[in-house]
Amino acid sequence: MFASAMQRMDGVIRHLLPAITAILFVLLGVVQWPLPYLGAVTPSLALIAVYYWAVHRPDLFRPSSAFVVGLLYDAINGYPFGMSALIFVAIHQLALTQRRFFAGHSFFMMWSGFVLTMLCAMVANWLAMTLWNWDFMPLMPIFIQALFTVVIFPIPAWMLIKIQRGLLGNG
Repeated sequence: MFASAMQRMDGVIRHLLPAITAILFVLLGVVQWPLPYLGAVTPSLALIAVYYWAVHRPDLFRPSSAFVVGLLYDAINGYPFGMSALIFVAIHQLALTQRRFFAGHSFFMMWSGFVLTMLCAMVANWLAMTLWNWDFMPLMPIFIQALFTVVIFPIPAWMLIKIQRGLLGNG
């Protein structure tokens, strides 16, 4: 009986692992990096997790997970509540529709797909903030965040690959 309960718990944890890693990436994304000239700009680690799991394990990371991660992202970063949630769901759906191009191919192909995804997220973020404030927001901070996120993409992606292969299998 105890072994059966442990197996069920293991299954639940494995099923929730993509969402848990995305939430951890939200929390890690708040930490400011001690890099000169970047100021308060931090990479969007949560977007990396949303993209990765939508491409590689959409069976375990559904749009509802992307929505919850986005709500947490909004709450922590002080964004209008629901803005990032909608952007993350849209990015999830975009990555899901293009999954056949990115899953199972080279890492460079996955990274290239993320660059396009980040561009879409950057434009959506800028447009949403501009409409929310009824004033044109400066593009430079969003551009720097997007560039920073794209540059460090291999590190969090490598971590997610290790988690997927080690704990979830290839699905």
